[in-house]
Amino acid sequence: MKQTIWRAGLGVLLMALGGGTARAQVSLFGPETLHGIIDLRLSAADGEASWLDGGTGKTVASGDDDGLFLANAALEWKPRFSFALSGVVTAELQPRLDPKVDLGEAYLTFRGPPSRLGRISARAGLFYPPVSQEHVGVAWTDPDMLTASAINSWIGEEVKVGGLEVTAEHRFGDHQVSATLGVFGWNDTSGTLLSFRGWALHGVKTGARTEFELPPLSGYMKARQAPDTYPVLELDNRAGFYGRLEWRPPAPVVLNATYYDNAGDRTSVSEKQWAWETRFLNLGAQVALDDRTRLLAQVMSGETLMGYRAPGGHWIDMGFHAAYLMASRDYGENRLSARVDWFETNDRTLRALDDNDETGWALAADWRHPLSARAALLLEALHVRSDRPGRAYGGVAPKQDQTVLQSALRLTF
Repeated sequence: MKQTIWRAGLGVLLMALGGGTARAQVSLFGPETLHGIIDLRLSAADGEASWLDGGTGKTVASGDDDGLFLANAALEWKPRFSFALSGVVTAELQPRLDPKVDLGEAYLTFRGPPSRLGRISARAGLFYPPVSQEHVGVAWTDPDMLTASAINSWIGEEVKVGGLEVTAEHRFGDHQVSATLGVFGWNDTSGTLLSFRGWALHGVKTGARTEFELPPLSGYMKARQAPDTYPVLELDNRAGFYGRLEWRPPAPVVLNATYYDNAGDRTSVSEKQWAWETRFLNLGAQVALDDRTRLLAQVMSGETLMGYRAPGGHWIDMGFHAAYLMASRDYGENRLSARVDWFETNDRTLRALDDNDETGWALAADWRHPLSARAALLLEALHVRSDRPGRAYGGVAPKQDQTVLQSALRLTF
């Protein structure tokens, strides 16, 4: 099945090479094909150990992480092979991850010419599904806030796919509608971090080989689940899929809906890495109140299951839900952004042995000030409150508050 996906994707994209494209439209190396970002942070935080250090803290920074550090650096290569065919390859440096240097995204894109029926575009390779409304900057970054919402933080860490995506766009009068269908693999462990750690808020992006350490597991799960997880992994040789609809009416509004299902078989396993069955529905909205003010909102509801059926249910059977509302307003060259998050997980089985329930909320506010065309200063205040009974497996109180103050010098080129 996976070979069929790749053959179909290659066939769609190579159609673009058949035309007589002018040599001037080919650009493989040069200033217009190379882009990058460097993010230097200075932070002060309290609270428990970060999830990046095997704890259950909801943020990257914790009480032990105050100081200056390099959060992220990325180089994005965007070659153009013809009028319709181009590519994206991103190399990421994230010192807190293992490995520190990794492949971010790598895919070919095809964009056909417009016609009376609309326009067809496609991409094939390793990429993020079109879920996040926040990550619109270079190398899948959020240009306005240092910390992403709970929803899109999870997309960044556990929902990267390898496959084929096709989009059809059409205008109905003043309305523009697009429909996207993706078929993919290499995302079988999606749901592992969300179940055993819960939601988190950060700017971390998983790479092709990223390994995340899990927080302390319950005695029941220690014998079944490895103490780490690899988000980009194929185990059951089954293709997942997602579909997305977007509507742009004749108003400053964009509405979208995405359904994702990795079609994991729940029981394929290699070295205690399992094929989870994870699905969700995501609804998004963007509203421009005026030339300086915009609102973003997303709501996600889904479920994830793993393991064999036992007396009382599957090993893991968990529902997850989250939402956020974000507002941004420009004041001259400056931009102020604020966001409120709500999140929860509902463990529906074997809670006496392995409790993965969680409730929480977060508030974040950011100020962005451009220093030049290639540099910006960002300041952020973030507070997260959560209640997770499973923290007791690591000897930590279930209810936790965390506050993070951080500044960033962000360089782009």
